[in-house]
Amino acid sequence: MKKSEKVLLGVFVFLFLAIIGGGGLTFAFKNYMAIREENESLRDRLAEMNLAISQGADWADKYGWLEEKVPGFTSRQEASAKLLEAITAEAEKVGLSIGGKEFIEEAKVLGPDGLPVDETLGYFDHAAVKITLAGVSEKAFFTWLHALQQPQSFLGISRLQINPSGTNKTVNCEVEFTQFYREKTVPKVTKAN
Repeated sequence: MKKSEKVLLGVFVFLFLAIIGGGGLTFAFKNYMAIREENESLRDRLAEMNLAISQGADWADKYGWLEEKVPGFTSRQEASAKLLEAITAEAEKVGLSIGGKEFIEEAKVLGPDGLPVDETLGYFDHAAVKITLAGVSEKAFFTWLHALQQPQSFLGISRLQINPSGTNKTVNCEVEFTQFYREKTVPKVTKAN
C-alpha cells in the first residue's frame, strides 16, 4: 500500500468513526433525555398519587360526616313540614313576622311518551318552601338567614329577592329555602307466624 492510500484509508476510517460515533452519541443522548423525561413524569405522577392517597382520608372523613349528619325524612311532605317549622322557629327568635308561606313542588319532567321521568338530582333529595316577608328590619333579616344556614342543618337558600321598602332600613323579601335530606324507607309491618 502506498503512503497516499494509507492516508486516504486513515481519513476514511476517521470519517467513518466520526459519523458512526456521532450518530451513536446523538442516539444515546436522545435516549438519555427520553429516560430522564420519563423519570420526571413518573416522579410527578407518584407525587400526584401520594397527594390523592393523603386526601383520600379527608374525603373518607367528609363522607362519614355526611352519613352521620344528613337528615332523614320518610317523605317530601315530612321534610317540607320540618323545614317550615325550623324557619318559623328561627323567625320567632329574632322577632320576624312571616307573611306568606308556599310549599314548592318540583316540576315533573315528562318523557317522550308523556309519562313523568324518574330523575334523581344528585346525592340528596330536597324539599323547598317560599317565604314572603314585608317591612322587616335588615339586621333581623340577615341574622335570621345566618342562623338558618348552618352546615349541619343541610338547609340552603336557593332563591333570594330583596327590595328596599324605603323606611328605616326595612326590606321586603321573598326567600326560597331548600332542605336537603336523604329519604329513608319506612319499615313495613308484617305479620309473623
